[in-house]
Amino acid sequence: MIKRTLVYVASCALGSGTAGAQEVFTQAGTQGIGIGAAYSLGPRFGVHADFNGIDFHHDIFLGGNRYKDDARLRQGGVYLDYFPLEHRGWRITAGVRFNDDSIEAVSSPDNGTYSFDGKRYPAPPGATATATAKYPLAMPYFGIGFGHKPQGKGFGFIADIGVAYGEPRTSYTLSPSLSEMVGPAQSATLVSTGEREVRDKAWRFRWYPVGQIGISYRF
Repeated sequence: MIKRTLVYVASCALGSGTAGAQEVFTQAGTQGIGIGAAYSLGPRFGVHADFNGIDFHHDIFLGGNRYKDDARLRQGGVYLDYFPLEHRGWRITAGVRFNDDSIEAVSSPDNGTYSFDGKRYPAPPGATATATAKYPLAMPYFGIGFGHKPQGKGFGFIADIGVAYGEPRTSYTLSPSLSEMVGPAQSATLVSTGEREVRDKAWRFRWYPVGQIGISYRF
């Protein structure tokens, strides 16, 4: 379902250039690198769609443990633009973003131990703990921007600043070797602690900041 939705949004952004689009554009920012297309609906309104993606890796800390984060972000959106100044390119934008984001963070023991709630627990070689977070399929978006207004053919500048809202779904698991070593009861306690830590950290990112700049071409 998620992949079908993103494929549809991407095909709209890609295919609209040959299906009567008034403008195509490329952009980069917090959503990654993307492409899109825009249509005018008169002097005050317009619509645009985009598709963006990025992969990145970095280290994060949860409960005193270091995790290597592997993030794969694939996002698309459909937006309505309102131009309050008829002869200016500034606009107010609202719409829906669709996500197929995959964020997985894996931790290895520090000197043969893990830290949970301030306590150290022994861990066998090769033991791991894994935290995941995933944004909802659809997230409402609101922001302000510049560009996508018909003001003659040729190249133009576009920019967007806004925010999308969605509460990430999280999970936390221990490798079998770590679960066996601490035992079923202690394993359940550690998983519960880890889930709380990753949920608390992910909750801070329920407001997803969006900042994009790019270049457009109007036909």
